[in-house]
Amino acid sequence: MDYEFRVVVEKVSISSQEIVKRDTLKIYDINQPKSILGLGLRHEEQISLLSKIQNALLAEQSVLIDLDYDVCPNCGEKIKKNGFMNSQFHAVFSDHKLRIQKHRCKNPNCNWQSTPTTTTVFGTDIHPDLAKLQCEQGALFSYREAQTNLEKLNTTQRSINNHTRIKDITNQVGTLVDQDNHQLPTTQECAPPAAALIAQVDGGHIPIKDKDKRSFEALSGILYRPENIQQVDKHHRQIVDKTCVVSAMDDDLATMKRFVLNGAFRQGMTRKTWVTALADGASNCWSVLLALEPECHTLECILDWFHIAKKFQNVRNILADTFEKSLDSAKWKLWHGKAEEALSKLKLLQDNITDEKKKSKVQGLHDYLKRNLPYLVNYDERDKSGKTYTSQVAESHIDSIINTRHKRKRKMQWTRLGAHNVLQIRAKMVGKEWSESWQETVLNALINPTEDSIAA
Repeated sequence: MDYEFRVVVEKVSISSQEIVKRDTLKIYDINQPKSILGLGLRHEEQISLLSKIQNALLAEQSVLIDLDYDVCPNCGEKIKKNGFMNSQFHAVFSDHKLRIQKHRCKNPNCNWQSTPTTTTVFGTDIHPDLAKLQCEQGALFSYREAQTNLEKLNTTQRSINNHTRIKDITNQVGTLVDQDNHQLPTTQECAPPAAALIAQVDGGHIPIKDKDKRSFEALSGILYRPENIQQVDKHHRQIVDKTCVVSAMDDDLATMKRFVLNGAFRQGMTRKTWVTALADGASNCWSVLLALEPECHTLECILDWFHIAKKFQNVRNILADTFEKSLDSAKWKLWHGKAEEALSKLKLLQDNITDEKKKSKVQGLHDYLKRNLPYLVNYDERDKSGKTYTSQVAESHIDSIINTRHKRKRKMQWTRLGAHNVLQIRAKMVGKEWSESWQETVLNALINPTEDSIAA
């Protein structure tokens, strides 16, 4: 016996369960699959079927759109129906035409008539789910790559997914996230008061659209509670709850300081919180972290061991085996809190090297540690007592927030504002806050676009 497979949509009366309308959208032959390709629907056919279902639903919804016109808004006379207006609507995977009821005034001297569109009724003709997908792609990939990715997802080109449109919505949403990050978080947005908090600030460089400069620096901050560090396996840990903030603005660190402060408040920082602050030793990073001091009980700044170890490894790579023991001895002293002795050993090591390039490397390590002498601690003691001394668990966030997107290709160049807007979305995604906050932000970006974001 032969069969066929029908996809049918029905409009049914809820009270009587009477089928008011019935449409067959698609009929498929049921055949024995000869290969895996014959199982189910192919990608393109799935999108096509979804589009047909959307059309059927939209046809029913569009006639119910009520513009709340009881009388003419101009003269107050009665109004009457005046045909339909065709209007665009862009869903996640398909584009559609809505037929929206028009009206006109009965008064022959008034001549008022409505010209409703999806945009005039709802503020936008783009579904927020599509805009979310666009700005996520724009935050993760170059705008042209994002366009290509969406074309592959849709199996066809759609003008609404062009790279300029993706850039615009990404900037719009990034601008709104930036504005929200500047606001002091409400009590409901803050975690319960934290006894302790860890703050890390680091930087990454972004290629710039300026012939006289190669790059500019963006700063990233990670804030989390010690109890939110979870052991994954014997060698790896992860932060299960964190707030990520980032700024590429050239404003004497004002934006970054405000973001870090508000991020700390979101994590529960109060005047009773003990904050451990980690940085790679850059003066701008310390400046940002020191902004936390007036708002917490104690701020303990520590030169991150992760970066110290990297500096020692860089020197080790260029020195001969002859000097390996001397270098290890200096590192051992530093690890055990004997910073002055470590500096002395590095100075002695430098004096025993004749090669200028190698001598310069040791000098650089010595000067780096000396500049950050106030932030050197007994790392061995902290390690044994289970206290924080390294950013290794959070270090990958600099790559995931800044470097992965902004250094994908050497030819990629940015304005500060454009980079800043993209970074706001990336930070929300890395901090796992995006899934909770995107809807209001994206809808606001669609309905109330800002001029600043368009300029980016």
